[in-house]
Amino acid sequence: MLAAGTRSAEVILRDGAHRLASGVAVFAGPGNNGGDAYVVAAQLARAGVRVRVLATEPPRTDDARRALAIARQFDHAATGRGLTFDAPSGREQLVVDGLLGTGHRGALRDGIADGAALIAAARARGAMVVALDVPTGLDATTGDVAAGGVSAHITTTYGTIKRGLLVARPVAGRIVLVDIGLGPHATISDGAWHLGDAASVAERVPALAWNAHKGVRGYLALVGGATGMAGAIVLASRAALASGVGLAHAWVQGQGVFALQQSVPQAIAHAWSAARDTNTQGAHALAIGPGLGRSADSMELLRTALDAHPGVPVVLDADALWLVAQDGGDVADRLRRWCGAGRAVVCTPHPGEFARLTGVGMPTDWSARADALADFAASAGATVLLKGTPTLIASPTADGTPARITAVPRGTAVLATGGSGDMLTGIIGTLLAQGVAAADAAFLGATVHGHAAERATAAARGTRGVTLDDVLHAMPRAWHDVASPVALGPGVLAEYSDVAGPW
Repeated sequence: MLAAGTRSAEVILRDGAHRLASGVAVFAGPGNNGGDAYVVAAQLARAGVRVRVLATEPPRTDDARRALAIARQFDHAATGRGLTFDAPSGREQLVVDGLLGTGHRGALRDGIADGAALIAAARARGAMVVALDVPTGLDATTGDVAAGGVSAHITTTYGTIKRGLLVARPVAGRIVLVDIGLGPHATISDGAWHLGDAASVAERVPALAWNAHKGVRGYLALVGGATGMAGAIVLASRAALASGVGLAHAWVQGQGVFALQQSVPQAIAHAWSAARDTNTQGAHALAIGPGLGRSADSMELLRTALDAHPGVPVVLDADALWLVAQDGGDVADRLRRWCGAGRAVVCTPHPGEFARLTGVGMPTDWSARADALADFAASAGATVLLKGTPTLIASPTADGTPARITAVPRGTAVLATGGSGDMLTGIIGTLLAQGVAAADAAFLGATVHGHAAERATAAARGTRGVTLDDVLHAMPRAWHDVASPVALGPGVLAEYSDVAGPW
């Protein structure tokens, strides 16, 4: 508790320094979350900040009582300086939410609800809200938010990043995992969902030697672009080139060849009819599905591309997944048979496409959703990336044990537009062509894709007016950020930006 409160106070002093002159209001509940709040109040007062502490009721745990005793050492009610136990003045520009922590379930009780309402009023006046561990009212496991719950600008969380924070990102704001002294036991994953820290993500980025030529940077074959949908392959090709692919060969239908050559002169354009000749040989990876269409010709092209490249890694998206699932039945078995043994396969469905693959509706419960994803990945022998907020990834294991779920809490609403998935296909296809394992390619691709969207959104200070072209333009910096992460602040183990933004 001392470590948690102290680290949270450090974040406040560092990131909220410009707001401290008006004082800080600290709301403390009766449990250990309130204990964290008392430590924060004591450390801020110790640093010379004027602090008002409002306790909804006396502490109920021994640790919280000890924390309160520490805070009382800085009680200067007589002078009005330092720390006072009083209601907020209403002038504070920074508010600390320590009402409820991870043990909360269900509706807010009266006293807690009143405190949460005061926090909401302060936020409406322009105050920054910092939540301790989780915002009040947020279920740390499910992400459900109770009526009247707190919406934070920053959440300093302890021990691990809880699933609820990832599911309810707009409520959590910027998530900052701080070091509370767990040493080698510290992890950013919660045990059910794996999260890669900055160092482990950087390790997955394939190196490009200074003297590399286009052949060693990967040859990616992109297949899709039915009549009227060449734009899908254009976006996939642009994303592949922005991800460092050496050669991008794209197969499109009819007049799409001209459109592709005009839009992406670096890509080599082919008509669908050429898919049977030797031009398709030598690819290091396939990306099939963007704008592929759902016709008999589309089906023939899908099967031809897979059969012509036995064992070559493939990412299947959009219409390719629709075609695999069109006859129902055991879709996982069909996917395994069509792709063949020994091939690395990545599927990138959105929730509707995943429901079609499995033949059942998408579960609303996130744990059930993750279980369904793991089951299908194991049955199909494929890495499955389920797009969403957060994106979830499951990969089959060699020993038949349950697939590990990896979460990617990156991206903004900029990606909620047609063509975004085509870009992701191009990124993942490039990584596969450069020899990255399927699970790592899916994870790294989703991370860079989301990071570029965050950069584009931040640069525009909003979502409206931002297009996928802006995301493409942000990709060089996104790749740099991922491959060479900046050092985090002292005592910070991981950090995720505020998807609702400061914009």
